[in-house]
Amino acid sequence: MKKDTDQDLDLVEEAKKTLAGAKNWFLEDVELMKAYWHDQMGYTEAWVDANWHLVKDESEELVGDLDKKEDIALLWLINHANNNPVPLEQCSVAGQKASAGRYICMDCGHENAHEGGALSTCDVCHYGLLYFQGE
Repeated sequence: MKKDTDQDLDLVEEAKKTLAGAKNWFLEDVELMKAYWHDQMGYTEAWVDANWHLVKDESEELVGDLDKKEDIALLWLINHANNNPVPLEQCSVAGQKASAGRYICMDCGHENAHEGGALSTCDVCHYGLLYFQGE
């Protein structure tokens, strides 16, 4: 009976170590994201300060360019922070028109068959982000 108790305690200790490691990994990723955005925003602010006349003369086009850069940076950050197996820009969202073929759910990994037209959510978990695997 004592052997089972020691084994249970070992499992609890391993679970605690795993959770502590996951917490530390998450906190490190948050710090990296904060540093990235701090640097990115600092660079953008410095550029705007140095080129304020361009901002004034070409504000609509410039705002569009900055929005695109911000979207690209955010997509890069999400892909790398989440260790996505497939970049999000290569995925399809449920409700989008999509080609017929096999789609892999980005949440549970289930392979879904699609006949073409508007893409449905995953058959298993109903997640709405899928990757085209092929015909």
